[in-house]
Amino acid sequence: MKRESKMFTRKLSKQAKLMMLFVFVPLYFFCGSIIATALIKFCVIQFSLVIDETTAVAYLNLILDSIYAIIILCIFKDSLKEQFQDFLKDKKENLLYGCVIGFVMLFTAGIIGGLISMSFGAQSDSQNQILIENLAIAHPIIIVITSVILAPIVEELLFRSTLFGWLYEVHPIVAHFGSAFLFGFVHVMDAILSGNYQEWTQIFAYFLMGGVLSFIYEKRNNIYVPILSHMMNNLISILLVLFG
Repeated sequence: MKRESKMFTRKLSKQAKLMMLFVFVPLYFFCGSIIATALIKFCVIQFSLVIDETTAVAYLNLILDSIYAIIILCIFKDSLKEQFQDFLKDKKENLLYGCVIGFVMLFTAGIIGGLISMSFGAQSDSQNQILIENLAIAHPIIIVITSVILAPIVEELLFRSTLFGWLYEVHPIVAHFGSAFLFGFVHVMDAILSGNYQEWTQIFAYFLMGGVLSFIYEKRNNIYVPILSHMMNNLISILLVLFG
């Protein structure tokens, strides 16, 4: 028998499901990088710009995350307004969970996941983490905008509001496992598709962190809480790179 949560009540509307399935997901996984790369190439050629690879990647991520954020915020605008009002009703506890408890849980999950990955022979940092660290050093303002603000909003609305919420209609366990796995896979996908199959071992940290974020979402019944936890985790990680 399917277990029903007494706390988690967020359900996707049919319109949101269709928009995510046929508009956002194809853009996010297949078309977005092509469009953004074309825009950068156009600007480089049109204005005779000379930029290095790191700068190009930084601006590519900024363009992509901005496009993703605008689209997904439009899709979920009504739900976000409702959840923001609910967030304010229990503001202190939600802030505590989002900025402190959630962050500590994410940080702990990352350490445990990293240790598991290293036990399988993985490096201490994934290719995704190494890329972020390089971008943070070269372009700190851009990486703060993308990794601390835009990416947590986009990823939480995609993996928690959409995927977790949709799978929750099947079964809560399926929702937790499925959303955490896909969240983890996305963070190692580029390296694996480029032929670095050893990067599979890096999925554990992202999987556990995805599980923590879905737990927080279910526990607090509000998407703003895992968004805050995600933002805090990325902010501290970048500050450690810049000043640690």
